[in-house]
Amino acid sequence: MKDQIPIGSRVRVVHLPDWLLHDLPESEQAEMRACIGQIAAIQEIDSYGYLWIGFGATTSDDKGARYSGHSFGVPRECLELVLDT
Repeated sequence: MKDQIPIGSRVRVVHLPDWLLHDLPESEQAEMRACIGQIAAIQEIDSYGYLWIGFGATTSDDKGARYSGHSFGVPRECLELVLDT
């Protein structure tokens, strides 16, 4: 299938489906929408064919490390493949 994107490929988020956002608080919806236009690597492809990507950061202090961000799966049409030049 020519539209298939393998794990590890870099992609740009072009839109997010309404079903992903509609039950989230407004602040989280805004955070998720900020991912549109951003580039991430495909981490996983689930059994439904959703492509999983993540955006976030790990911070460390004297109490340990903490990850903050979003990881989500979307259909192929929400992403575009980023070709390295």
